[in-house]
Amino acid sequence: MKKYEYKTVEMPFKQCMFSREDPDIDRFLNEEGACGWRLRQIILPASSNFGETEKILAILEREITV
Repeated sequence: MKKYEYKTVEMPFKQCMFSREDPDIDRFLNEEGACGWRLRQIILPASSNFGETEKILAILEREITV
C-alpha cells in the first residue's frame, strides 16, 4: 500500500472586486514539484471583506518511500 505525507502552504494573494490579477503560482508549484511535492488541492479561504482574498492555500502531497 502506498503512503503519503501532506503539507499545506499559504501563498500571499490579493484579489478583490476591482482587481483581477492572476497569481503567479507556476513558479511556486515548479519549486515544490522539484522537491517531490504534487499539488493535491487549491483553496481560496472565505473572507468577510466584501469578496477579497488575501491568500491561497495549496495542499501538497508526496509519496513516502520506505
